[in-house]
Amino acid sequence: MIFPKTRLQVLHNYQVELENWVENAPIENIKQFITEIHGLVYPEDWTTLINSHFENSDYIQSCECCQEILSAVFTISQISRPELGRIFNIK
Repeated sequence: MIFPKTRLQVLHNYQVELENWVENAPIENIKQFITEIHGLVYPEDWTTLINSHFENSDYIQSCECCQEILSAVFTISQISRPELGRIFNIK
């Protein structure tokens, strides 16, 4: 009998897919994706969004919307794309 995938299996598959995408996507596309998953649409929303995620900290804080993508960006920046480490340096 074949059972449906567990939540953990689905999330794992999504994280792998997301990391594969981040590994190849242009930085502007990554920024656009992060902006859009927060319900924002304008290019200048990027700065507002990032500033709100830095509140009371020197490090970016993820929220429910961006936890997986931030994890993917940080993972890939350590493995194969060090330039992604600068994506959040706007301060």
